[in-house]
Amino acid sequence: MTRQFEYVRSDVAFESGGTPCAAWLYRPSDVVNPPIVVLAHGFAAFRELRLDAYAARFAEAGYAALVFDYRHWSASAGLPRRILDIGKQQADWDAAIEFARSIDGVDTTRVVAWGSAFGGGHVLRLAARDRRLAAAIVQVPHVSGPASAFARNPRAVARLIAAGMRDQIRAWTGRSPYRLAAVGRPG
Repeated sequence: MTRQFEYVRSDVAFESGGTPCAAWLYRPSDVVNPPIVVLAHGFAAFRELRLDAYAARFAEAGYAALVFDYRHWSASAGLPRRILDIGKQQADWDAAIEFARSIDGVDTTRVVAWGSAFGGGHVLRLAARDRRLAAAIVQVPHVSGPASAFARNPRAVARLIAAGMRDQIRAWTGRSPYRLAAVGRPG
């Protein structure tokens, strides 16, 4: 049987674009300079939606783990709240990886990025750009917006395109974001 390590979880934060991002740092006990896995969720999700379970399993296996929320979500700062900004999320990943590389007591040459769904798409992009990553783990990655959109019925696609245009026009005119529910009944 493989040894399971005890671990300690602490609240930490790092800056991305001048905005604090909230994170949990898991450190396995009795492991000197463990590798570190950086984890984040996908579309409209945050740490509390079971990323703690994944991080705990990594820590029990002897890895450090850093689990973060994107700007504008959950415990991270940023206004307006609950907005999906792909460029900012990608910058948050870059900042999280750099923060992980600055943590004392971890092996900063063995940094792993782990993303789920939309976050998996971010990790694929990150892995293509950051040759210093030791590994990339993606769980059901979102890799193509057009392919995902056009797999839906045409009326739903038209509504999403109209909502996107409405949101962009509001951004150009300095108004608040146009919001849609991230979860709803089928269709």
